Amino acid sequence: MYRSDEDIALLTDLAGVLDQTVAANGLSAGTYLLLRELIRSDENAAVAISSLAETLDAPGDEVAEIAARLIQDELAAARPNGITATDLGRARARVIEDDANAAMLAFVMDRPHTATIYGLVASMQSGRFTVEDLIAFISEGPTDETQ
Repeated sequence: MYRSDEDIALLTDLAGVLDQTVAANGLSAGTYLLLRELIRSDENAAVAISSLAETLDAPGDEVAEIAARLIQDELAAARPNGITATDLGRARARVIEDDANAAMLAFVMDRPHTATIYGLVASMQSGRFTVEDLIAFISEGPTDETQ
């Protein structure tokens, strides 16, 4: 998919909008990413810290520290074999996602953008393009128009 330097710059700014939305809802980017991973897993199954660390490609002690914050804030619960998201955590994540989708759409619509950007934002709105996809897309950088 073609992406210009301007597309990448706008997407980078868009990632900043997401970070601001997460912070406005009382979480750090790392805490939000960990909470999202917990929500993706089976509601009734605890996820081991080591598994979360591997998935997030982060040190286990860092993930354990973030998990402790989620537990302290009652967004996650400790289980004998790992942690799970609580109902409060699931609700907070939904609010953040809704707020982020609205903020990112408003951000893009207020700026000149290409069909590529509009399509990606629409895909994010529908859940077909995730935060992880956005980060990967930005990391790949611009492409040649002929690709």
